[in-house]
Amino acid sequence: MSKQPGFIISSTDEVFRRRILESAKMLFIEQGVENVNMHQIAKMAEVGQASLYRRYREKGDICMEIVREECQPLFEEVKVYLDQSVDMAPLDQLYQVIVKFVAFLEEKTPWLCAVSRASSGFRPLQSPLYQWMRTICRDLLNEAVQRGEVADVDVFYTVEALLAALHNLDFHIQDQGFLTKRILQGLHRIFIEGLKEIPVPKEDMLE
Repeated sequence: MSKQPGFIISSTDEVFRRRILESAKMLFIEQGVENVNMHQIAKMAEVGQASLYRRYREKGDICMEIVREECQPLFEEVKVYLDQSVDMAPLDQLYQVIVKFVAFLEEKTPWLCAVSRASSGFRPLQSPLYQWMRTICRDLLNEAVQRGEVADVDVFYTVEALLAALHNLDFHIQDQGFLTKRILQGLHRIFIEGLKEIPVPKEDMLE
């Protein structure tokens, strides 16, 4: 079997894994996730279908692994940012995380958005990418509450509403023609400025 460009060879299993993932990624980009089946992936990867199914029970499992690999740079970038910005207000940190998340998805739209949806068996917002984003956002929003930046907010539901807004980013950009600047301004207005505690004027407190 010929060695294909871009495949990292460290063991037979790793060769097969890389062939499968790279082939699936190529097919997803070219044809769309919904139009690709396991037989096509096995054929392009030059592995038997039995070998493919031993490693992945279904297409969603392949999507899951692709998402993890593709998103690792984002995970690392955000971790470094949060480690270096501990003195910033949590809501400001949250917004910068949103900016990085949107920029990352925009670069890989539309194929990674579709792969992310497929990786969770089409259960909304359950892919590794959104599970990670959910944890980050909850932690930052809880910290904002503890510091008094926001008050009387349902952290869990607010984060789910934010993730829902981010979930169809490819649709907003490609089908609705929204510019990234417009999307980020809207998200900032609703989920950052809209959550901030408004100081009560002294004269109102005296009444």
